[in-house]
Amino acid sequence: MATRSLPTHPNLDQLRRQAKELKDAARAGDPDAIERLRPYLPPGEQATLSVTQRAIAREYGFSSWPKLKAEVEARTMDLAERVDAFLRSSAGGPERRATRFLEMHPEIAGYDFRTAVVLGDVDRVRELLANDPGLAVRPTAPVGWPPLLGVCSSRWHRIDPSRTEGLLEVARTLLDAGADPNTRTLPGRRPRCSTLFAAAGTSNNPQITRLLLERGAIPEDETLYLAAFFPDHACLRLLLSHDASLDTTFALSAPISTGDIEGVRLLLEAGADPTRPFPADLLGASREGDPPIGPIPAAIECDCSAELIELLLRYGGDPNALGKDGSSPARLAMRQGRTELAELLERYGAHDRTTEVDHFLAACIHADRRQAQDLLRDHPDLLHRLSDEDRGCMVDAAEYGNIEAVRLMLELGFPVNARAGEHGRTALHTAAVSGSADLVRLLIDAGAQLEARDATWNDTPLGWAIVGSGFGRSDPNSRHSSNSDFVATVRTLIEAGASLEDVHPGPDKPPSQQIVELLLNYGISSSIA
Repeated sequence: MATRSLPTHPNLDQLRRQAKELKDAARAGDPDAIERLRPYLPPGEQATLSVTQRAIAREYGFSSWPKLKAEVEARTMDLAERVDAFLRSSAGGPERRATRFLEMHPEIAGYDFRTAVVLGDVDRVRELLANDPGLAVRPTAPVGWPPLLGVCSSRWHRIDPSRTEGLLEVARTLLDAGADPNTRTLPGRRPRCSTLFAAAGTSNNPQITRLLLERGAIPEDETLYLAAFFPDHACLRLLLSHDASLDTTFALSAPISTGDIEGVRLLLEAGADPTRPFPADLLGASREGDPPIGPIPAAIECDCSAELIELLLRYGGDPNALGKDGSSPARLAMRQGRTELAELLERYGAHDRTTEVDHFLAACIHADRRQAQDLLRDHPDLLHRLSDEDRGCMVDAAEYGNIEAVRLMLELGFPVNARAGEHGRTALHTAAVSGSADLVRLLIDAGAQLEARDATWNDTPLGWAIVGSGFGRSDPNSRHSSNSDFVATVRTLIEAGASLEDVHPGPDKPPSQQIVELLLNYGISSSIA
């Protein structure tokens, strides 16, 4: 609860001085300073600047120092700067920033033609057009887009649904005033954008998408691909109903990558080819030169449900198309422990190219100790035949929180620090990123390296846990751990001796608020918030 009010025109340097003075007073033993910091400082710990900044922020009613800082910066901008920031966030996010600017500075709404366009103020737009008809097509700051792109990109139909009709009427008014329904950014402008790309591919506005299609807008491959990511399918249905081309697009990869059965169904019913391979980079990390991957192995590698994979098979998907590493779909399924999926593929004509190693790995993943031991008895050299990739199955099992599988693999001799995948991750990395605290403890007790760094981000398991806390696991189709406890995971890693240095996740991968609170209590810089 706030105990003081932020001035109308706050000074960030003054707030920084307050935090420094509070830190110095607490270290000098001032009882008032110590009492103010008591809720934020573990017993026996020395006050740090990050802790006192957090305390100052809380006293002013903000959950963290970065949020207080953002508020101060927003209040000290001049109006023109606020308008530019408002327009950028209205068209590209974050949406909460656009909302905050308008709440704090309602005068933005009537500032000029641009703000009227993105807010769907059709009366104001028509009034200004009557005085200057050229406004309908004239590119405007801050990104140099014509107004039609501004209204197509606006997120205000999601921020405030009452503005949906106004935005539609603004788009209609601009088209009636001469705007081209296929308007796009001028050559050399970034980001690259067309009206349908904005309306259907980024802002997911079905009302404006329908209007543009009625006025002759032409769908592009990338627009269909982006629209296929939205779970409500409204824009995707509109594009497909207006004969959006499926011959050159990889749109089918979008709902496969998210496990969206209905999205896959819509594209297949519209004629998407379930045998056409996707570029590997559409499905996550890939190396230069990686071969394309067919929809069936792509769906298996993306952990899609058997229902989605059978849908692809019913529409003619190839059950023998090879995956990124040259494995058949049946082999991929077996190595994931998905024996029921391997049986499904066999019913649709998949060749059984699985080996004793594949069956052994499937037994391990199912934590079937008897079957694994039987296979070892029948093939005594089996453990020695395992490749580095085979041993990496334990890394995947850890990501899914499969503690019994990992326990069995460790007992059978799998190396605890084996690495797998393009990112060079260990089992401790993946257990941490899925918030599996008990599994993290098991791996640490087995000798997992706390400071092992992955090959892509050069980050430790602690860093992966912090980033993972911000992802959430709300997808019911996810095979990741369903019992994530990131507070316990992070605490377990730190108390086991994980280094607290360089713990600074980027702004695009913020941790959960619970983890922010925990790390601040450990004295880690508030730049994480």
